[in-house]
Amino acid sequence: MVNSMKKYEKVLLVGGGTGGHAAPILAVYQRLRQADPSLKLIVVGSGGEIEAPFYSNLPDYRVIRSGKLNRYFTFKNISEFCNLSIGVIQSIQMLRREKPRMIFAKGGHVSLPIVLSANYLKIPYFIHESDIEMGKANKTMSRDASRVFVGYPAKYYPEIDQEKLVWSGPLLRENYENKVSVSPSYFGFKTDKPCILITGGSQGSLHLSEVFVGSAKDLLKKYNIIHQAGKHSIDLAREFEKSLSEEEKGSYYLCDFLSVNKDRDMMALAMNLADLVITRAGSTIMELAILGKAMILVPWKHSAQNHQTLNADYLTSNGGAVSIDDDELNSESLSKIIEEMFAHDRLKLKEVSTKAKQLFPHDGTKIVCDEILKEIK
Repeated sequence: MVNSMKKYEKVLLVGGGTGGHAAPILAVYQRLRQADPSLKLIVVGSGGEIEAPFYSNLPDYRVIRSGKLNRYFTFKNISEFCNLSIGVIQSIQMLRREKPRMIFAKGGHVSLPIVLSANYLKIPYFIHESDIEMGKANKTMSRDASRVFVGYPAKYYPEIDQEKLVWSGPLLRENYENKVSVSPSYFGFKTDKPCILITGGSQGSLHLSEVFVGSAKDLLKKYNIIHQAGKHSIDLAREFEKSLSEEEKGSYYLCDFLSVNKDRDMMALAMNLADLVITRAGSTIMELAILGKAMILVPWKHSAQNHQTLNADYLTSNGGAVSIDDDELNSESLSKIIEEMFAHDRLKLKEVSTKAKQLFPHDGTKIVCDEILKEIK
């Protein structure tokens, strides 16, 4: 295989801006590197701080400008259009210089200038969509993509040419796909109480953190809690942490973003340890489902195209999670749902985790990488 790819040895992987875009790119990078060490892999992102834990140690990480355009006019659109235009110029220069055989784009706004340039230069590309409702950037890029990989069953994407549509499910790193045993002491817990992970994604959810803090004193008596607060809620969470007794601190682990720390994938470890996860309904829920984790989903009501509600509906309608409306979430309702999940010898917990595990393909990264390798032979 290596000899057959000598002529077309460069593959460009683009995605960033959030952990939901950067983590899958790293997964594809690692799988391709393992499949063929001779490949020259170029990773392109937006240069945001969230990308650093994923990309900073890669040998060939590039940054380009990108812009997010609204459908309605705002003065900010002018600067965003300028950023997009600069990104296209940078992309054309990079692609002409590197001459990649093909491109894999995870989506998001940093992918758009690369894909527009790839179309102009006649370079084939694949894309991946994590949500049940395809985002604006991916809808634009899907028109000329050679393959469109999707997180949910193909029937949810009727606007896409079904011949090039591939249901891959999520793109997971090896630490997610191969379940590992994690000791509670790794997160500083003093007991082996059941563990709850609260995560608002790489940005963090202020509302989730506010609600949790309101009920946390009672929850910490029964559970170990990993609290991923994110930049929007970390200050609130740190103030709460200061209020805890030493005993309570022995059941509480706070972080602003779980990523790679000293070669350990902290989010993978947290997910593996957790008995229950309270989360928004973005791309993370597919990873949790494959791990067989029980979930309480709180879809963000302002998500683009309402995709988080649609994501949550897929799981809940198939028995793979429970959900609560953002407007109905408060400390009392959250505590009630948690207690229901753990009641009767964890009956509900076991039921939803078993069903969740059956809802997505478990080899998405392999599916994508096999298609990439097939394309560049």
